Amino acid sequence: MKIGIDIDNVISNYKKDKINVILDTDTYNECDDQFALSYLIKSKDLFNIEAITVAPYSHTKRDVKVRDGQELSYNEILKICNWLNFDTNNKVFKGSMDYIQNGYNENNDAVNKIIEIALKNNKTYILGIGAITNIALAIKKEPDIINKIEIVWLGGNELGYKDNIEYNFNQDIEAVKIVLESKVKMTILPCKNVVSELRIDINTLKKYLENKSDLSNYLIERFYNDEYHGIQTSRVIWDISVIVYIINKNWFETKVLSCPDINENTSYELTYNKHNITFVTKLHKDKIYNDLFKKLRE
Repeated sequence: MKIGIDIDNVISNYKKDKINVILDTDTYNECDDQFALSYLIKSKDLFNIEAITVAPYSHTKRDVKVRDGQELSYNEILKICNWLNFDTNNKVFKGSMDYIQNGYNENNDAVNKIIEIALKNNKTYILGIGAITNIALAIKKEPDIINKIEIVWLGGNELGYKDNIEYNFNQDIEAVKIVLESKVKMTILPCKNVVSELRIDINTLKKYLENKSDLSNYLIERFYNDEYHGIQTSRVIWDISVIVYIINKNWFETKVLSCPDINENTSYELTYNKHNITFVTKLHKDKIYNDLFKKLRE
């Protein structure tokens, strides 16, 4: 009779109790990505973090091309993970080097990894906090993943707003169309008048996080002054909304609608006979920040 503990079986069962997630992030673009990545890793008792993929971003006025953004974000992910002792071996993958709306249609490590993970798991949440290019390309390349994933994405503006001229949405509208038309299960957290309620000031941030760790001080520094957006004493930490939506959906109010079409001016056109999409309509700011600060202080 064999007596002992089957470590592989214990680990396997432990992971089964967690939520499989992929984070798709333009990490160096703005400080909210660093907060979101830190928040996710600090919540790893809830999540099996399968991969962190680099979403494309660019800044024409600052001469930051997508290729530059990929490298900056990749290195920023490694920095945050190192601070949090998160093993990045076979976990972090560079993504698209341009946008689908510019004709980009190439395989890359991020797209291939999204497909690989989605096919092996019964269910994987893809948490999108940047342009949705990588996710759209994965769906386009391997439609079989559609029934095995659920997308939670920060992008666009509230339903009924005059347009969706918002950074994540506007960078690659063709990618948004591909994802919406794929019939994948999806929740959208709109920016204008919804997630914008997460504005917070530097003094509150310092009150709860200052000198709690080297990472918390770095996050405060990035919040106050990043090279793309300059000095700001208050900001919206947009991207944490996607992480916390999976942590506790009770802190959000939602509306399920027939998937909207996208008009030429980027606004949504309501429909009545298409597949359903969930839109977040309201969030509970205090509960979200209480949880964020608690996790980041641990």
